[in-house]
Amino acid sequence: MAKQQIGVVGMAVMGRNLALNIESRGYTVSIYNRSAEKTDEVMAENGDSKLKPFYSVEEFVASLETPRRILLMVKAGDATDKTIESLKPHLDQGDILIDGGNTPFEDTIRRNKELSEAGFNFIGTGVSGGEEGALKGPSIMPGGRRKPTTWWRRSSRRSPRVPTTASPAWPMSARTVPATTSRWSITASSTATCS
Repeated sequence: MAKQQIGVVGMAVMGRNLALNIESRGYTVSIYNRSAEKTDEVMAENGDSKLKPFYSVEEFVASLETPRRILLMVKAGDATDKTIESLKPHLDQGDILIDGGNTPFEDTIRRNKELSEAGFNFIGTGVSGGEEGALKGPSIMPGGRRKPTTWWRRSSRRSPRVPTTASPAWPMSARTVPATTSRWSITASSTATCS
């Protein structure tokens, strides 16, 4: 089986709609949810999509091309930390975790430091636009170390169907953000994707 280009963890409204948005732009997408019922629900409601469901963390991670790109759309806080911990044993150095939850910046800074020290890339990503925006074209605001955010910026411009612009934005805090960190605001029209 061919490897998928990106994975989305968390199939509540925002996660499922972002996965469908990405898939609708021609990308291959693996999906996973802690409870199989949510994954089954997404597939039952979107049977004509090309989303690939997985029911174990191991199979989900193994389904992705490397470096792996995993968008986390789970509840901020402890749930995000537990999700990251469940993924880490199956990841390789250089893989990219993208936190799209409503995470306090202190948690983003902590996760960036911890994951970087372990050899993983981390992007803290604000996603704005709500349920409809997630499906049709959210505003994506990634921040983190230069290498993975550069990948994000390049891939969002990759498709001619994705009209985005990227420009420097204010850093989270001059005191707490390492000098290697860069932030961009990616503004997308209603037809853009979050890929």
